[in-house]
Amino acid sequence: MKLRLTCLCLCIAVSSFSQDRQTIIDSLKVVAKTTNNDSIKAATYGRLAWLTINTDIKSARALVDTSFSLYKGINNDKGIAVSYYRYGVIDRVSGNFSSALESMDKYLSYVESTADTINIANGLFQKGVIYSLQGNYENSLKQYHRTYDIYEALGDSTAMGFTLNSMGIVYKNLKKYPEAIESYQKAVAIHEQKHDLNNLANVYNSIGSVYAEQHKNDLALEYYNRTLAIDKDIENNWGTAKVSKNIALIHIEEQQYNEALQFLNNALTIQEKHDFSGEKAETLMQLGTVYMALGDYRKSESYMKQAFDYKVPSKKVYQDLHLQSYKLYDALGDANKALFHHKKYTVYKDSIFNENNIKNINALEFQYETEKKDKAILQQQLQIEQNENALQKKKTQYNYMTAIAAFFLLSALLTWLIYRQRQKRKNQEILTLKREHQIKTLETLIEGEEKERLRIAKELHDGVNGDLSAIKFKLISLQEMNNRVINEAVEMIDKSCQQVRAISHNLIPPSLESFSLIEATEMFCQNMDNSYDIKIDFHFIGDSITLKKKEEVNIFRIVQELVTNSIKHSEASEINVQISHRDHSIFIIVEDDGKGFDVEKSESRGIGLKNIQSRAEFLNAELDVISNDKGTSFTIEIDTQKLE
Repeated sequence: MKLRLTCLCLCIAVSSFSQDRQTIIDSLKVVAKTTNNDSIKAATYGRLAWLTINTDIKSARALVDTSFSLYKGINNDKGIAVSYYRYGVIDRVSGNFSSALESMDKYLSYVESTADTINIANGLFQKGVIYSLQGNYENSLKQYHRTYDIYEALGDSTAMGFTLNSMGIVYKNLKKYPEAIESYQKAVAIHEQKHDLNNLANVYNSIGSVYAEQHKNDLALEYYNRTLAIDKDIENNWGTAKVSKNIALIHIEEQQYNEALQFLNNALTIQEKHDFSGEKAETLMQLGTVYMALGDYRKSESYMKQAFDYKVPSKKVYQDLHLQSYKLYDALGDANKALFHHKKYTVYKDSIFNENNIKNINALEFQYETEKKDKAILQQQLQIEQNENALQKKKTQYNYMTAIAAFFLLSALLTWLIYRQRQKRKNQEILTLKREHQIKTLETLIEGEEKERLRIAKELHDGVNGDLSAIKFKLISLQEMNNRVINEAVEMIDKSCQQVRAISHNLIPPSLESFSLIEATEMFCQNMDNSYDIKIDFHFIGDSITLKKKEEVNIFRIVQELVTNSIKHSEASEINVQISHRDHSIFIIVEDDGKGFDVEKSESRGIGLKNIQSRAEFLNAELDVISNDKGTSFTIEIDTQKLE
């Protein structure tokens, strides 16, 4: 018993004074072999697994298996939960992301039930890392923001540092480089102050990757070399392999293929020795890329096929692997395989760079800034969680259920709003298409009407009017007989000629071809005033009007139709026509003092009014009609900006 206590104290002392890692591992092995206490033995195996996770992943998993079995044997729920945490980290390092998430959820279920705040943050952080490696950046940032708030409230600056580093990785993947560098520099300041070499190496590697992605290769190599020196010094095999591969990528871009092969082979040796399968596929792919550049297609294809043998859930790795395979088979002239890999590459590319992720990230940033204002309240809640064990357990469960319900409710509402917005856009597009079709139809009809008017006017002028003139000439030759009936016939023919000429001019008025809209309208009103017993006045107010000839014709036809209708049907003694122009609005008003008509009755809306309505729609104009026993008033408002 005394020996067991001595060994345990030695282990604690070694850990407390941060001695050499191998010394700590050897001390823990002594404790594991000599103690008969299953609880101490389980904790020792778990600690050994944690210390070997970056050097020998297979041994680490075996040690956790032993620890987990011992904890189950003594029904130690906390120890079982901690084992799930370690399984999650091992699966993450190995690239088994689905298993990692499953284990981490089991761990979180326990620590949340016991209101263990610091370990809730640790579990959330690990989930953020896993989601980031999967390319699920939205969920990754959610976990990191929750983690950072808890660490900041607890005053754990080291934990804040590696959380900032992880946020920077996500921002880099989203190509938000300034935000990534800002997060990394905050993390560097924390880790340098704490002399935390392991986390400092991670941040340096992350900064190097940002510069590499921007093709700032000198800066990238500077930070990668810092990382490599630290990882070798602390014997971090996983980190050494990773940064070696990153340095190789810089040499590949610089077309320094021999240097790239040296670093890639070093990385592959470490990964094969320690079973880092999650990273091995990418290294094999890069070796295939280098040999393809050197023209050794046989070796290149061999490495590419080996890479596909590893089941890696990372979308980014598969995207790059299919891209390089496409280039290889394209160079080999194998069109079918090249096409297959190009299609796969496109699918992964579209999946990773989904625009909706970026929109959600912006929303999360806003949410994060808002939640910072509530930090004082959060600190109080954390203190209450630590002091009120049993009561807080129920309260925490209730809060989580409420949050989940609110989340689903908000998601449903957001989905519904998005659906409604899309439906509105579709309906608007349909209305726009209908409007365009209607305008084109109206334009065609109006152009046809103008052509028909021109044809009829020419026939009246050249045909009927000529015939009447010929008849008149022959009758004049008979006037010598001094026949009264002949004289009356000549007068009737003169009147008919005037009417035909008037009809011809109304159909296609020469004034509109030679003069402006205002001048043509004024001449029309004067002619009608001279031709009929009704007083017709015209007034123009405001700025000069410059429109396309097609638009002037339609406005003139509206005025012509309205004046003609008043003369024929209103029994009016006076008609007033007014056109005014101010800013971007043209107002046309035609009024008479006649008997009026019932605007609502369908029979009162004859062809003339329908023509007016059609022309108003063509001009995007607003038409207003007021009619009673004191007279009728038509007002047309035209927005010239809509015409443009």
